[in-house]
Amino acid sequence: MFARITRFHVRSERLREGRREIEEHVLPALEMQPGYGGGLLVADPESGKMISVTLWEDEQKMHATDEAAHWFRIFGAEAVDGSVTNVGTYEVYISQFAYPRP
Repeated sequence: MFARITRFHVRSERLREGRREIEEHVLPALEMQPGYGGGLLVADPESGKMISVTLWEDEQKMHATDEAAHWFRIFGAEAVDGSVTNVGTYEVYISQFAYPRP
């Protein structure tokens, strides 16, 4: 399993509305990508930081979505009136989720 981690700087007052736009537009598009295995979107309204983690079946399938991921990041940043500050890819060594989707 591999992960693409994107860090954003966002306007805190746009987080609630931006979350809705991301759920309505980005998530369905992500779910259509071959090899997509889920993800997380976390934010700290006080600091204006938001982190997206998308999980992929393997490295090849993750990189096959590089161009689409670029546009997902652009849309996500615009939805929260923010900017992308960093993007990285990682191999996942441990994955454990005990809670259902919020």
